[in-house]
Amino acid sequence: MLTFLDVERSYVQSLDTMVKSYLRPLKSPEYASLSDSNIVDTMFYKLPEILHNHENFLQQLTMRVTHWHDTQKIGDIIHTSFTKQPILDTYTAFTNNFNRAKELISKASTKPAFAKFLEERVKEHKEKLKLDDLIIQPIQRIPRYQLQIKELIDNTPEDHPDQENLQQALQTVKALAKAIDESKNLADIAVKDEQVLRELESLIDGNVALVVPERRFIQQYPITEVGARKDRCLFLFSDLILCASVKRKSGGLRRPSITVLSPASLPVEASKYKLAWKLLLEDVELVKSPPANKHNNLEKDLGKLEEDLTLLTRISGLAEDLSSPHQNLDEVIKELIETVNRRISERQSHPSIPAALLNKVELTATTPEGIASFLLLFQSADSKLAFENYFSEAKKKLAARSKDHFPPLFLYPIPIMKTRSGMQFSCAAPSLGTMSNSVRDVWVCNSDGYVGQVCLLSLTPEPTVAFCISVCSARILCIAPVPGVQEQSVLRRSLRGRPPKLPITAGQFRGLNCSSNSTTTNSEMSPTEVPTINKAASDIMAFDSDDSDEDEEITSPVIGQTPADMRLQVDDMSMEEASSADEDVDRTSGNFSSGELERDDIEALQPTMWLGTEDGCIHIYQCMDNIRTRKSRTKIRHPAAVQCILYLDNKVFVSLANGDLTVYRRDPGHPWDINNPLTVTLGSSTAPINKMVAVCGKIWCGCQNNILVVDPNTLNVEHQFPVCNDTQRAVYCIVSCGWGVWISLQSSAVVRLYHATTYEHLCDIDVTQTVHKMLAGSDAIIRQHKAACLRITALLICKDLLWVGTSAGVVLTLPMPKVTSSTSSISDNPSVTGSGQGHTGHVRFLTFVDVPVVASNNPADIVRQRKHSEQAPAAPLKGLNLEQQRRQSLPGTVQTAMMVISGGDGYEDFSATAPNEAAGKEDSTNHLLLWQV
Repeated sequence: MLTFLDVERSYVQSLDTMVKSYLRPLKSPEYASLSDSNIVDTMFYKLPEILHNHENFLQQLTMRVTHWHDTQKIGDIIHTSFTKQPILDTYTAFTNNFNRAKELISKASTKPAFAKFLEERVKEHKEKLKLDDLIIQPIQRIPRYQLQIKELIDNTPEDHPDQENLQQALQTVKALAKAIDESKNLADIAVKDEQVLRELESLIDGNVALVVPERRFIQQYPITEVGARKDRCLFLFSDLILCASVKRKSGGLRRPSITVLSPASLPVEASKYKLAWKLLLEDVELVKSPPANKHNNLEKDLGKLEEDLTLLTRISGLAEDLSSPHQNLDEVIKELIETVNRRISERQSHPSIPAALLNKVELTATTPEGIASFLLLFQSADSKLAFENYFSEAKKKLAARSKDHFPPLFLYPIPIMKTRSGMQFSCAAPSLGTMSNSVRDVWVCNSDGYVGQVCLLSLTPEPTVAFCISVCSARILCIAPVPGVQEQSVLRRSLRGRPPKLPITAGQFRGLNCSSNSTTTNSEMSPTEVPTINKAASDIMAFDSDDSDEDEEITSPVIGQTPADMRLQVDDMSMEEASSADEDVDRTSGNFSSGELERDDIEALQPTMWLGTEDGCIHIYQCMDNIRTRKSRTKIRHPAAVQCILYLDNKVFVSLANGDLTVYRRDPGHPWDINNPLTVTLGSSTAPINKMVAVCGKIWCGCQNNILVVDPNTLNVEHQFPVCNDTQRAVYCIVSCGWGVWISLQSSAVVRLYHATTYEHLCDIDVTQTVHKMLAGSDAIIRQHKAACLRITALLICKDLLWVGTSAGVVLTLPMPKVTSSTSSISDNPSVTGSGQGHTGHVRFLTFVDVPVVASNNPADIVRQRKHSEQAPAAPLKGLNLEQQRRQSLPGTVQTAMMVISGGDGYEDFSATAPNEAAGKEDSTNHLLLWQV
C-alpha cells in the first residue's frame, strides 16, 4: 500500500516539475525568446490538467492511507477517479500529441539557448532526470497502474471488503488503457492520411487544398474524360472527388515518388497533374448506364439458355434407357433442343456492345450553375467496377457520418393571411410563462411600414394562430421577453416613487430628470399613494391614435442640448380597456383600495413583452394580457427608432438608431424603474448599435462593422474589434452559445465564429454551395436571381445546432463545433445541411420555444417516442432560463420538446421531385414553418 502511495507521489512530483520548471518558465517574459508560446503549449499539451487530476487523486489516497485500518479501502477511489471523463480526455489528448511534442522539443533543442535551459533544469532536478525521461511518464503511467493493482489484489485476502473494489478498479484501468490505445491508433492513422494528402497536394498544380481533418485518400484511376483532349486521372477521397489532367515530361516517363501510396495505385506515365475540377462527394451522384445494364441482361439470358440445353441433353440420354415406347417424348425433347439452340444462336449473334461503352461512368453534380454531367471512360471493366464500389461505400459512410446529429423533424407550415397589403414579418419571440401558468405563446410581429401588428401563435392544444391585431402605428423592429420578478413578495409602494438605486457618475451617464403633473413629491408620498396622473395618460391609446401633448414627459438634459432637443415620454395605460367612470376617477385621484394596489403590484412583477418600434416607442405588455382587449400597460418614447432590446440581470438594454444605449433597471423584488433610465452614447446616427447579445456576462454590440464589448454595470466599452474591413457591411445577425459567438454581416453569405473571451476569429462558414444545392431543382432564372443576391438574414442556436436563414428562403443547420476556453481555431468546419422545406422569399426571423409533450397510453405512440429517444439522445435545453431548467428537472413535471419556428415569404418544398400544381399560388403569403428538435 505504501509503495502504491510512494509511486503516485513520485509521479505527481514529476508532473509538477514539468509544469513549474519547464512550462511556466518558458512562457514567462524572461525566456520568451527561447520558443513561441503556442509551441510551448504544444510541447506540454494537457500536462497542467493531468497534474490537477492526479493531485486530487493523491490527496484522497493520502487521506485513506493516513487513516489506515484493517478494513480500509482504496479500490473505490481508484475506480471513481479513473472513470471520470477528464481523465480519459486529458490522457487521450496527451498521447495523441506525444509524437508532435517530442518532435518540437527535439527541434528546439538544436538551439544553444534552449539546450542550455534544459541542462540547467536537469541540474536542478533531485534525480537529475532529463525532460525526455519526464515527459514519457504519462504514457507509461496507465499500464503501470494495472501492474500495481494486480499486486494489491494478490496481497489482499479474498474476504477483505476492498477485494471487489480492487477487481472493479482493475477493469476500469484496463478499459481506460484500451480506450487510450484505440485513440492513439486512430491518431496515427490520421497522421498517415495527412501525409498522403500533403504528397498528393505537391503533385497536383492548382488550388487543391486537400489536407482536411477526417479526409482520407481512397484510390486513383487513369481515365479519359469525354470532351477533354488530355488523359486524366480521377482521385477519390472519403468526402471529395477530384479530376486532374496528366502532365508528361519530355525527358522520359517516370513514376512519381509518393512514398506513402501503393505504387500499383499510381499511373505509370504520370509525374505531375493539373487540376481540372473537384467536387464534394455529397454533391455527386452516379448514373447507371443503360447499355451496361442491357449487356448484363444478355449475358444472364445466355447463361440460362446454356443451362437449359445441358439439362435437355441429360434428359434425352435418360429417355434412351426407357424400355417403354418413347417416340413422342423423343420428338418433344428434340424440338425443345432445337428451340434452345436457335435462341442461343440469336443471343450470340446480337451486336456486341463496344468496350468503351461498357467502361463508361456518368456522374452528375450540383454546382452553383446548376446540374453538371461528367462522362468518364475507364481503362477496363474491372477498374470501373472497383470505382463504383468504392464510390458507393464512401457515399454511405459520408451519409452515416452526417447523421450523427439527429435531423430536425419538419412538422407543417402555417399560412398567415395578410390583413393589409405589404405586410411582412419583422421579428418574433416566445412569451414567458407566469408563476400560475407555464404555457408559452409566440408573439409574431409584422408590418407594412404604417401599422405594427402582432399575431399570437398558440401552442396548445396544437400550434395555431389565435388572432392577429394591430398594436401601433409604426413598424415593429424588435421584440424581447423580459422575466418577471422571481420573489413572490408583493411590493406595496408606488411604481413611480422609487429613486434610482445605482450610482450615477457625472459625465458617464446622462441622467433623466422626471417632471410630471403630480402635486405630490416623492419624499412626501406614502407607500399606498400614487402620483396624480392626467386623464390623457391614464386612458388606453388605440394603435392609430395621435400622441397627446398632455402625456407625462421625461426630459433628458444632455451636454450641448436643451431639454427640448431630446424628449422621452412615458404613457401609463389603464389595467382594463372597459373600466367604469367611477374607477377612472378613483385612479386619477389616487384613491386606490389596498386590494387594487396589491393586484397592480402583483401584476407589475409578472413577465412582460417589450416591443420596439420605428417611431422610437417601446410598448410593454404583460405576458398574461389578452392583447385583443387590452392595450400596452406602458408606452415609453425615445428620440430615435428602437433597434434592439436585450434583458440581462434585472436590466433592459435598449439600442437606438441615434447611437444611444439606454438602460432600464429594477431592484430585486421590485417593478421596473422606467422613469430613471441611464443613457450613454456608443455609436452615432450613421453607425448605431444594430444588434446586441449577452456573452459571458458582457454585452456584445454590433456597431457598423465593429463589435463593442460592453460591461453591463459600468456601460464602459472594454474591448472593440472589427469583424471585417468593409465599413459598408454592418453586423446583421449575432448569436452566442457557450464560448462561441456567431456573427453574420450585411449582404454576406458567410457566418463567422469568434471566441467569447479571447475574441479570436475561429472559423468562417460559407453557406453558398449548400444553398445552390437546395435550389438545383428551381427554375433557372429564379435560381440565378437568388444566387446573385444571396445573404444570411437570420441566425438561431437551438439544441447544439446553428440555424441559418437566408434571403433565398433556404433554412440551413450545422452542428456546433466544440469550443473551449482555450480554443484558438477550428480546423474542421462543420458540414452545412439544408432543410427540404423553406420559404419562397426571405427568411425574416428564426426563434424557438419549448412545448409540452403530452404523455400517451397508446402503445404505438410509446414505441414511436422510444424510437425517437433512441435516435436523438437527450441534450440540455440551452435556450431555457434557469427557472425553466429547474422546472424541467423536477420529478413528475410535464416533459417538453423544442420547436423551431421560421417566418418568411411564402412556402416552398425544395425536396419535391415532381412539379407542384400549387407552386407559386401563395408566394406572397406569409408563412410560419415549424420544426421539432
